[in-house]
Order: sequence, then C-alpha cells, then structure tokens
Amino acid sequence: MNGVSWRKRFSVLLNRLYLYPAPEELPHTRRFWVAMGIVALAVALFSGFFIVYLTGLQSAYLTHAEDLGIMDQAMWNTMHGNLLHQTICNILSDTNCYNSSGIVRFAIHFEPILFLILPFYALSPSTNTLVIVQTLVVAAGAFPAFWLARLRLRNEWAAVAIALLYLLYPAQQEATFFDFHAVTLTAAFLLFFLYFMYTRRTVWMFVFAILAMGCKEEIPVVVALYGLWSVVFQRRWRSGLALMGCGIVGTGVALLVTHAFSPVGHSLLTGRFTYLGRTPVQIALTLLKHPGADLRNYILEPAHLNYLRMLFAPSGFLALLAPWVLLLAVPTLGLNLLSSDAQMYSGVFQYNAELVPALIFATIEALVVILWLVNLLLARLQTSRVARSESGAQDAASSVQSPLRRGRKGFAYVIHIALLVLLSCYLLINVVRIDTLRGHMPFSIGFQWPQVTTHNALAQHFVDAIPQNASVSAQSSLVPHVSERNEIYMFPYGVGLYGTKKLADYVFIDVTSDIYPYFSSYYYIHDVKLLMINGNYGILAAQDGYILLKRGLPSSGLSSSSLTRPGGMDPALVLPNLPAQFCSFVQVTPQDVRNAMQVVFTDPQQAGASMSLIGSRTNALQPFSKSAGYMTVVTYWQVNSPITQPLQPVALLVGSDGNVYMASTDFPASFWCQTNTWKPGTIMALTTRVFGLQASDIPTGLAKMAIALVPIIQSSDTMSYIRQSLPAHVVSGAAHVLATKTATMVEVAPLQIMP
Repeated sequence: MNGVSWRKRFSVLLNRLYLYPAPEELPHTRRFWVAMGIVALAVALFSGFFIVYLTGLQSAYLTHAEDLGIMDQAMWNTMHGNLLHQTICNILSDTNCYNSSGIVRFAIHFEPILFLILPFYALSPSTNTLVIVQTLVVAAGAFPAFWLARLRLRNEWAAVAIALLYLLYPAQQEATFFDFHAVTLTAAFLLFFLYFMYTRRTVWMFVFAILAMGCKEEIPVVVALYGLWSVVFQRRWRSGLALMGCGIVGTGVALLVTHAFSPVGHSLLTGRFTYLGRTPVQIALTLLKHPGADLRNYILEPAHLNYLRMLFAPSGFLALLAPWVLLLAVPTLGLNLLSSDAQMYSGVFQYNAELVPALIFATIEALVVILWLVNLLLARLQTSRVARSESGAQDAASSVQSPLRRGRKGFAYVIHIALLVLLSCYLLINVVRIDTLRGHMPFSIGFQWPQVTTHNALAQHFVDAIPQNASVSAQSSLVPHVSERNEIYMFPYGVGLYGTKKLADYVFIDVTSDIYPYFSSYYYIHDVKLLMINGNYGILAAQDGYILLKRGLPSSGLSSSSLTRPGGMDPALVLPNLPAQFCSFVQVTPQDVRNAMQVVFTDPQQAGASMSLIGSRTNALQPFSKSAGYMTVVTYWQVNSPITQPLQPVALLVGSDGNVYMASTDFPASFWCQTNTWKPGTIMALTTRVFGLQASDIPTGLAKMAIALVPIIQSSDTMSYIRQSLPAHVVSGAAHVLATKTATMVEVAPLQIMP
C-alpha cells in the first residue's frame, strides 16, 4: 500500500512537470508574414551594421591577436595542409604557450565546426570572412527566437519584441563584437535547437545539436542537459535520452581529441580550475565541502554578483521567474563563475554566447507565467462575480452581463493583450537603456565608428615589407594583419625574452597601440628598448610610432640625446637611435589643441629651460564611475627653449577632501620622444594609456583633474618623486596653479566622482 502511495505521488509530480506537451500550431496569416518581414529587416540591419562595424575595426587596427589572429592563422594553415596549427600565445599571463613550433588548435578548444567554415574562408582567405560568417549566423538566431516566442505567447507582435531582445541582448553583442570565436555561433545554434526541441522536429533538433557541439568542448554537456530537460518537461524519453547519449559521446570525443593533440595530455586552459582540484571529482568534492564559502566567493562576491546582474538585467530580471529554464544555463554559469580568469565572469567577451538562448527562453517563459497568473486571477474574479449574480434575482441576473465578458472577445482578452504589450515594451525599453550605457550600438554612450587614420594606412607599408614566408613577432593589434603565415607570434613571444629561445625573423611594433599582454607600459617599453639594443635585431624601418626590426641587422645604438647608457641602467630610460620621423605620431597642429591655455613650467635645474602646457582634454564620462569607469588624459605641450633633462607629465586628482591622489603617470610617448629631443615651437600631444580609479582611495564628489610636470620618473615612490614637480605660472586660459605640500600642478578640468 505504501509503495502504491509513493507511485501515485510520483505520477502526480510527473504530471505537474509535464509543462511542454506538443504545441498547437498557429496558422501563417498575413499578420505572421508581416511580423516575419519585420524580423527579417531587423536581422538584415543587425547583420549590415555589425559586418561594416567589425570589418571597420580590422581596417582601423582595433582587433586582436587573441583571438582573431589565432583563428585566422589556424584557418590559413589548414587551407595549406597544416591542420588548425597556431603559434600565437600569451607568454606573460596565460598557459597556452608550450613551444615555439606551436600547437594544433584542438589542444586548447574542441571546435570541429571550423571545418564547415573552411569552404567560405577558402573563397576569400581573410579575417573579414570569419567575422562576416559569424555575424550572419548569430543574426539568424532572431528567427528561432521569434518562432518560439510566437508559439509560447500566441502573439506575433510579442514574438517580434523577443526577436529584437535577442538582437539587442548585450551578452550576445559582446560575443559578436569581440573578434571571431566558434563558441559565439552557439547563440544561434542553441536557439534553433531549442525551437526544434519544443516543436518536436527531431531531425532538425539533432542537426543543430551537433552543430552546437562542434563549437566548443563544454557544449556537449549543455546538449546532454537539454536532453534531460526534454525528458523531464516534455516526456520525450527516446529523443531526450538520445540527446543525453550524444552529449556524453560528444564530451568523450572532445576529451579524447584534446588529449591526443595536447602536448601535456589535457587542454592547456584547464589551469583556470586547478586551484579547486585536478579532476572533476576533486573539484566537486572541494565545492561540496564548503557550500557557505562557495556562496560568498563565487556568487555574492562583488565582481561575481555584478556579472550575474549584467546577465539578467537586460531582461529586466524577468528571466529569474523561470528557474526551470535557467537550469539549462547551469554548466556554463558554473564554468564562468568558478574560473580563476576574471575575464570569464566580466560580462564581456565570448564566454556568455551559449547562455543567451537559455536567457531568451527563460524570458519567454517568464512572460507566460505572468500572463497565466493574471488570467488565473481574472478567471477567479469572474467566477466570484457570477456566483454573486446567481444569488440575486433571476430576472436581474439575466439582464446584466458580466463586465469580464463584454465585447467581442471579452474583457479578459483585452487585459491579456494590454499586459503583453506592456511587458514587451518593458523588455525593449530596458534592453535599449542598458545598450545605451554599455552596448555596441550607434546610440550607445561612448560609441565611436572606427576611423581609418593616416597612421593606420601607413601600417600597410610595413606589412608589405615583410616576406610571406618569414616568421614574425608582432604586437597584438598588428597580428591579425600578418597572421596568414606559418609562424606568427604575439610580442614578446618569439624574440628571445622570458626564457624563450626562438628568434623570429621580423619584429613588428606599434608603440601607440594596445600593449596586451602587458599590463604596464613600463615593462612593455623596457622590453622593446632592450630588444633594440641587445644586438639581435636592427631597425629596418621606423615611422610614426611603428618599428620594424629585422634579425641580423646591426643594432640601432643609442641616441645622442640618451642620458643613460646600457649596462646597469634601466633600459626603459635608454633612448635608442630612432629616425626623426618616428615621433611624428605626437606632433599636432594648433588646430588640434583643445581647451587652449598657456601655462609656463620652468626647470630650476636647467637655466632658461621652459615648456608650456597649451591645452588638455580629459576623456571621461561625467559623472565618472570609480568602480567601472575608464578614461584617458591628453595634454598639449610646446617647448619654449631647449631642455636637456627629459621631463614627463603626471595626471593628479585633487579630491573633494582636499587631498592629492595619483591618477596616472603613464604617458608612454614621453619615454619614446623625450622632451629634450623636441624642437622649440613644435606642438606635441602626450596621452595617457586608458586608466581607471578602482584602486584609488579618492572619495566620491567633485574632484579636480590636474597636471604636474616632473623629471622622467625613476623612483618606485611616485608621490615622493612628484614633489620635484616644476613650478608653473598661468599666462592665459582658464587654468590655475594649485600648490600643495605634495606637488605644484595645474588644474585643467572638474571630474564628478561617483561610486
């Protein structure tokens, strides 16, 4: 009897979980085709915008070695008979460098989908082909989002809103924006998979399941979970179990392939989780032993909690109302939250593409839940009204119609449609608002269309000077432009530094560009200058911040203006012998100067030497977020009389409490084009690298951005060294001098600091 009771309870539970029976089809009316036309137009606009935008980023040298350069080289090598071979790696802060001969891409990620992209790449071998294919595939995901929402919400216009939500979803846009990655394609593939799983079209469901599994090694686990979900919530035992079997087999294949191609027997990226254990079992046991600490460290910790907010905020947090759907996101969320690589839970890059389908589906189901609850409430209200009506006089009851039934389709229907419209508007307004704050759309704050400058155009002359069969070590932003070769490295790999013996034939540097994988300009400048004076490379060409070095040429030697000599001296302070045209990147015209002023700085140590700050620009959003904001500061200078001691500007902040705080000492051009080499009268622009105030103790409130001028900083105690700042006086302009115990500086702009 007891066993029968439990069986009944289990049967009741299964019936309650049977939430997704075979759907009732909707006819393809004129309204359907109009809605489909709107979605198709949105897909076309999205595709057109991102194709032009992303190819523009490549033309403007705003793409990266990791991973556009990597993927381009792997595809190019495959086309030339060298299976997915790559040599690009990060020697400074990653685990993907094994040896200079390179590795097969499968040693890092399992991405057989690349073989399906190869025919398109073969038609036009270039990085642009990769981003175009990626954009078109991702954009196509709006169609299954529309179809699925239409069936679940029984309304074409609400389904259009869901399709637009998908196209505007920041996690999807971040993945589409950031170079090319096979996993980004899962944003569309998994949505097609979900739609065909819901509509029980088994063949197409397996087609897109296999396509998705070919995008990355963890996707087979995701597919297996989708299969289990189908078994529980759809009662599709055979297809669900088959999906689970495919997922298990796919995981095994991915592990076997990775093991076969990896020089160390496992993916070179597993180091991101080894702090928890060496095997999945060890990791699980570590997490199970300390659930409270896990909650604090991986969910409630500010960075992780902010990551979760970034994922759910675009849906107005409605997706949280469908936790049974969010279960589909658990494997990927777990990987991202537990990774030791903060980029994986930053909310940007490609790591969240596979989460988007689950988030879209959960949002749809949240709308279904809200509408069901409202309809349930209206039904109960109607039942109550009918009961009260029947208790009155029979003749009165026959003459009064319930207000819930007035009209052709009833009051409840009107409420249903009105609520659906309001919820759709809420979703779209919310996602547009978030896109405005941190998206990649033309209406987003800070959006800039990539501009191909004369500096960018000049790079092609250097690219043309490198033979196709030569090995090259290039800076990150330059790699995607020279990556179609057998040996291409990301500087500083391949130049004999950091224990590597490999010496590339050429070294291609742009001192004005992104210095990744370095996090400090000092170490980057140190290594480039060390390379130029150590005798292995000589200058083949140098202009406008570009340097092309060739192995075997005589070393450049030191400039006569260099005040230090190699051997015991800091290489970062040495000035190599570079041609005069190298520093053209800091020369500007009077028309380029912003916020004109004239503040004269005099050096007591150099009789008669002086230079003027003639303008400045602080590129920061107002108010400025201390926790998440970044900015640059541009200063415009003019030497009045020759200077013998090289100087550099320093950006300081005077807080609302009156104290002086460091903003940035990182004006890298001052180490390449030192002030003692400037000709009097020439206008030079010195710009900081991008910096934030996350590590600063500056209080919130109104702060003052200020500029001090000091001798080239050689001391680790920066604030003490800044006490040597040069005296200044204002000749013209709105600036005024602030003299404190710490420094003499010139206030140039207000800055409202917020948390």
